[in-house]
Amino acid sequence: MSPLFGVLFWSCLVVYALTVGAQIYGNVFAKPRWVARAVPAIAAGFALHTALVAWRWIGTGHVPTIGNFENALTGAWFIVAMTLWAGWRQRYPLLAAGALPFALIILGGGAPSDTAARPMVAALQSFWLYIHIFFAWLAYGAYTVSCGAAVVYLGKSKRSAPPADAEALARLDELMFRATAFGFVTDAIMIASGAIWAKDLWGAYWSWDPVETWSLLSWLIYGLALHLRITMGWRGRRLAWLLVFAILGVLISFWGVNLVMEGSEHVFNVG
Repeated sequence: MSPLFGVLFWSCLVVYALTVGAQIYGNVFAKPRWVARAVPAIAAGFALHTALVAWRWIGTGHVPTIGNFENALTGAWFIVAMTLWAGWRQRYPLLAAGALPFALIILGGGAPSDTAARPMVAALQSFWLYIHIFFAWLAYGAYTVSCGAAVVYLGKSKRSAPPADAEALARLDELMFRATAFGFVTDAIMIASGAIWAKDLWGAYWSWDPVETWSLLSWLIYGLALHLRITMGWRGRRLAWLLVFAILGVLISFWGVNLVMEGSEHVFNVG
């Protein structure tokens, strides 16, 4: 990591941390101006983040996907991008208070990892790699947005809800459902493309690798959440609590390589 890259990286982390703090403060102490003013700051942090991803991409000659640092850098970028988009679509900037901490944790967690740039090994030079990784990031980003919306929903619904809050809660409830559905579909594509890639790479579509297993388990949990919402009318706090717990499976599968190094075929994910 060059000195300038390091300055930009830590500046990005600081901006994200300050904006999360501002949004939480604005929500807890009912100061909407703090929430509104945090949005331009998040956009500024995202611009820095985008520059970092582009710098790494140009410097290595490949999409930043090799090792924990690059996965954290790009994975967190997708989370912030989808959070900003969802907040804009729903006209609800407070969403970032629930979702952005995940990006902050992932990005900060990748900081101590080896940051040395490495060429992409021959085994990873596959069209299926990009399909697999791209849809994984989309799925994890969507799941994080749904969890962020759930966290904000739980926080707001604890209070007595005036009409304005009732409208906001309805938008959050719909966002939880839509983000979960989008994540479920993209997660399915991620798993399927990974199986095809595994067949080319290791000769078998499925090997019950720990990361594969946790990915499948988390996908089934989100499928259950959708089933309960569509067929049994689970809404509001019940669905929100389920989505908060469901994100644990995603975090384990995302960081699973660190936890189950031995016996995992996803060792290329470690740096």
